[in-house]
Amino acid sequence: MDAKLQRITEMMKEVEEKQQREREFLLKDATESRRKCELMKEQESQLKQQLSLYMDKFEEFQSTLAKSNEVFTTFRQEMEKMTKKIKKLEKETTQWRTKWESNNQALLQMAEEKTLRDGHFKALQGKLELLERLCRALQKERNDLSNQLSLLQEQRDKGPVPPGPGQHEALPMEDEEDEEEDSEDLAHNEELEACEEPPQHAADKPTTAAATPPTRLLD
Repeated sequence: MDAKLQRITEMMKEVEEKQQREREFLLKDATESRRKCELMKEQESQLKQQLSLYMDKFEEFQSTLAKSNEVFTTFRQEMEKMTKKIKKLEKETTQWRTKWESNNQALLQMAEEKTLRDGHFKALQGKLELLERLCRALQKERNDLSNQLSLLQEQRDKGPVPPGPGQHEALPMEDEEDEEEDSEDLAHNEELEACEEPPQHAADKPTTAAATPPTRLLD
């Protein structure tokens, strides 16, 4: 019995030692678990703070995204408007280019016509100068003939005068007047033939202002 009691006592000691070791291990484990729990609580609080920060940033991002969507929509509408304006301006540019080309061709044609009309105007000026010279010559001849006629009338009134040296015999008044008119017509025809203008080109049509010579008063 003593031996059994001793053996039981030893077994109980062993069990108590084992329990003690297990209690120490459990205490140590509980302490470690408590420390880990506190660390996890701290991490949880930090994570909650980060989560709230991320949520704030996400909300800000969503608001920024909404604003960017609005800006993109506005920009797209403006791009569509600008595209329409560009198409309209391109169409107007084409129309203005066509008008410019037609006006340029008309201007070149007008320049050519002006050159032709200037040449014709110069020819008409030359013709006018010839006509003026002819008119002055005819006026001078008329004055001379009038003077001669007055002298002949005076001589006829005074009586026949014998022809002197170097002079022709005096013709009757009617014959002299006929000869003067014939010589005047002949000189007038010769002057007109001399200043007659060569045939014009079909495209060279004189204007009203160039074809009509200025009115000059005759002496």
